Amino acid sequence: MKNIVITGGGSGVGFAIARDLSINNQVILVGRNEHKLQLAQTSLGNNVKYVAGDLSINSERQKVVEFILKNTERIDVLIHSAGIYPTNSQDNIINNLLAHYYLTIALLKVLRGSRVLIVTGNPQAIALAPICEQQFNALMRATWAITHKMLLVQVLVDQLAAQKTTINSFFPGDVKSNLMAYTKSLTNTSVPVGSLLALNEKFENVTGAFFDEIGNKVPQNTDKYNKNNAKRVLSPYIRELGYSSLHRLQ
Repeated sequence: MKNIVITGGGSGVGFAIARDLSINNQVILVGRNEHKLQLAQTSLGNNVKYVAGDLSINSERQKVVEFILKNTERIDVLIHSAGIYPTNSQDNIINNLLAHYYLTIALLKVLRGSRVLIVTGNPQAIALAPICEQQFNALMRATWAITHKMLLVQVLVDQLAAQKTTINSFFPGDVKSNLMAYTKSLTNTSVPVGSLLALNEKFENVTGAFFDEIGNKVPQNTDKYNKNNAKRVLSPYIRELGYSSLHRLQ
């Protein structure tokens, strides 16, 4: 039985992953909406606990971390499924990049020989999308989010290696959620790749990779997605990477 933390676990992709993983594992759900989390816990059963908190706010993220540390001495799998469809660049940076980074770093002491997974976008979109810091419209913000999550994986590979912990990203498929109008119209509520990447032994030592919705490894453009470029691009946002951060969690 594994100890698993899933952000955004109250609905959508996070809930779909939790539904599979809660059968034989201990799962902690994290989310903003306590009512949704309560409903999820009731639906999924006794193996599930939850903590409500906004991971974009330092004090609430600390509350989430304290709850997790109180309830487990080790996290076997941390899945970053939380995210927003941003209406401005600041919300995008804070919620879709920094919240993932700072929660992972805050949990380092209980990530030992573990797996960290980040939900990101469609492989075709990622292959075509340029890495660009401009976020003038919805398409540019969506592009920024998926590319910068991919860069975050590269940045965290070495930091997590000291804990013998792997980090990978994956596309969950097109799944019904409240994220945007398109996803609200979908009927699929299954994300089998989540449990596959979380538990299957064949992924035990794989790190820095990107997988599609059926668990196939997707080749990455190494000119874009490499450690040096990731650090260069993300340093203005994450002060710990070497430069003063332009955008910090409040």
